[in-house]
Amino acid sequence: MYSRVLILMGALCALASPVSAQVTDTAAVVRQIQAGLESGAITPEQIRARLEAEGITVDDVRQRLRAAGYPENLLDRYLAPGAEPSGVPSLTSEQVEEVLRRLAIPPLDPMTDSLFGPDVLAVDSLFLDTLAVPEMMALPVFGMSLFERATSQFTPVSMGPVPANYELGPGDELVLILTGDVQDVYNLPVTREGFVVIPNVGRVSVNGLTLDQLRNSLYTYLGRVYSGVRRGPEATTFFEVSIATLRRNQVFVIGEVGRPGQVEVTSVSTALDALYQAGGPTGNGSFRNIQIRRGERVVANLDIYEYLTRGAATGDIPLNQGDVVFIPVRGRRVEIDGNVIRPGIYEVKGDEGLRSLLDLAGGIEPEADLRRVQIDRILPQDQRQPGVDRSLFDVNVAEFLDSGGEIVSLEPGDKVYVYAVSEERRNTVTVRGNVRAPGVYAYAPGMTLGEIIERAGGLKDDTYLARGQIVRIDPLDLSRRVVPISLSRDGSVPLDEFDEITVYSVAEFRERRYVTILGAVQFPGAYEFHEDMTLRDLVLVAGGLLPSAYVSEAEVARISVLPDSTADLTELIKVPIDSSYVVDRSQGGGDGSSNGGQLSATPEFELEGYDNVFIRSRPGFELPRTVAITGEVRFPGYYSLERKDEGIESLIERAGGLTSEAYAEGVRFFRIEHTIGDPEPHLAQLNVDLPAILAGSSDNRTVIMVEGDSVHVPEYIATIQVDGAVLYPTSVLYDPGQGLDYYVSNAGGYARDADSGRTRVEYANGTVKKVSGWFIFKSKPKPEAGSRVFVPAKPPPTAGGLEFRNLIAVLTAVTTMVIIVARN
Repeated sequence: MYSRVLILMGALCALASPVSAQVTDTAAVVRQIQAGLESGAITPEQIRARLEAEGITVDDVRQRLRAAGYPENLLDRYLAPGAEPSGVPSLTSEQVEEVLRRLAIPPLDPMTDSLFGPDVLAVDSLFLDTLAVPEMMALPVFGMSLFERATSQFTPVSMGPVPANYELGPGDELVLILTGDVQDVYNLPVTREGFVVIPNVGRVSVNGLTLDQLRNSLYTYLGRVYSGVRRGPEATTFFEVSIATLRRNQVFVIGEVGRPGQVEVTSVSTALDALYQAGGPTGNGSFRNIQIRRGERVVANLDIYEYLTRGAATGDIPLNQGDVVFIPVRGRRVEIDGNVIRPGIYEVKGDEGLRSLLDLAGGIEPEADLRRVQIDRILPQDQRQPGVDRSLFDVNVAEFLDSGGEIVSLEPGDKVYVYAVSEERRNTVTVRGNVRAPGVYAYAPGMTLGEIIERAGGLKDDTYLARGQIVRIDPLDLSRRVVPISLSRDGSVPLDEFDEITVYSVAEFRERRYVTILGAVQFPGAYEFHEDMTLRDLVLVAGGLLPSAYVSEAEVARISVLPDSTADLTELIKVPIDSSYVVDRSQGGGDGSSNGGQLSATPEFELEGYDNVFIRSRPGFELPRTVAITGEVRFPGYYSLERKDEGIESLIERAGGLTSEAYAEGVRFFRIEHTIGDPEPHLAQLNVDLPAILAGSSDNRTVIMVEGDSVHVPEYIATIQVDGAVLYPTSVLYDPGQGLDYYVSNAGGYARDADSGRTRVEYANGTVKKVSGWFIFKSKPKPEAGSRVFVPAKPPPTAGGLEFRNLIAVLTAVTTMVIIVARN
């Protein structure tokens, strides 16, 4: 249905915006419209919503109808929900088709209409092949993109205004509108003989006339019947004649074209219209010498490059019935890349050379270096040598720009590259380091060090004035040497071109020290050390103490500087801290202390560079441990453990106990576990005998809850699920008195490949028990409500196993034969 909706929407969009088409049957489109509306698969609301999304309104459709001389509400019942226009009959499919034809609504072509999504396109693979550039060239072929995507650029008009010199002929259809004393509308098709028949007037010849000439003739013809038709202000009956439908011509597009063959165009269509419908030239087609043939003559030559580069299409003439548009094989093609506006592959013709190629490429970029334009050329056959088939040569285009004519001729396959000018700059000096505006500055002869420092914003306050450096290029051998300077007294030192001045700050020569704080602080880590920095300052920088911090003492590890300390790496210092180190985040601490005014009883401890501070956590401090319980308890939800040894029975009691529907034997207990070597935790199910725990049996200890545990108490499950190698996997009602074989039998029994000796029972609480023992001493687990019985299949026999089985079969056969012979 989706594709039918798209087809319908596309057809209706064409009512307000005609689209060029080729092969789709208009009657089929109309029948799809009718079928969709009548079946209810497509509603008028859907139509209106899609039209509005495309910017098309029902008023646009009505205007088109009105312009063609039809009642503007003729199609309202198909476009407006619930509309039943009065005085307008319900149309059949054939009548709707006729209206569309008279409105010049062409059928949609899903090859080019953008309303069709990619999931409903039926694109011809042959057409796609013609879009590929031969040898997968990196540069685009200029002009190919014009025909590669759907557009209405070349959609010809099929009704309405026509050129003033348009000559009427057979196949055109006119609309004659009479107003004033007489109100009437006539559709007047032009017959094959070139005339129209006007009711009450008779036959009027129109073949070869323009609309203005026809209007002059109609004053005579109409005036004989309608006395009010006359020229001048005395007229009481007025008429207007226009073209409702243009005649359609059959033309042929052949040669190197995407879809060669016959196309249908209107009488005002040009060669570009026909060429676009045929898919445009292929990768081997010419864009410069497209021929329009009329009979035995070539009446025009179309150069698409003129249209694309200058907007001129002198050879794009209107087509007549039977015209042939022929696309020959392309001429010389050359590439141009680099610093031009439009790099690409171009077809050049005649005597066009490098100058014309630069013009086709849109001209040069500002950074282009016309002193070096390089041409990579394939050598002619007689000039090639083994391993040498190409040649490079550079052209100084700048020397030829002012001269007329072509600069250099071009050969097929030439690759032209326009290089850019060098990034190097002259008359520069560079200032780096401790100035307010470092950078590259323009150099002028006689410029001094003081002048360039002033242009760079001056020195910063912490500048090291005793020494700076100028790196200078020696003009003799282009080597670089350092010229030492004093920024306090050498301001008049002259500079040279390309000098690089470096200014240092005092801070660059200071050692950058740090201190580290770890433990119970908000942001542990290493921080830059400052003179007179105290432990309280470092705690503040680290975001303050955590609630778990042990507010009694901190441990500071300091680099050992004792003269005899050969073994000790650090000196450990116990520093007392108190509640004043705790930042009161609800108040500003108006007196400057960190805890809102509370005085500190401990002295400030001054830090040294590279100190390592550790803030302990309070003994026994832990965040609440949260567990979850769901299912058949009175108050399911999340609970915080009261004690470290709180068990599952305590959690169930706090959750209000089990409900009457609870199935305690099927309780599911899940725990988050961490495996050594695996950074990702996983969820494990633990086997819990909840009825025994709740009964307080001394043989069943409780399960101690930990952080993240979750308990689910299900409803009573009255079935046993039987899966695996059984004939009919199914669920069987639980019967307390029945064993394992009962449930397997109810599933059809063991399959041929069943391995009954490995049958297992998976109980609802996660416990798994398997069949054990041998022959008559087998022990079979008894399923409980909610269990799953799984019968595995036997593994396929290995090569050794097959040989053993074959050997047993042979020995059995031989033994049988020996017994038979012995008895006889």
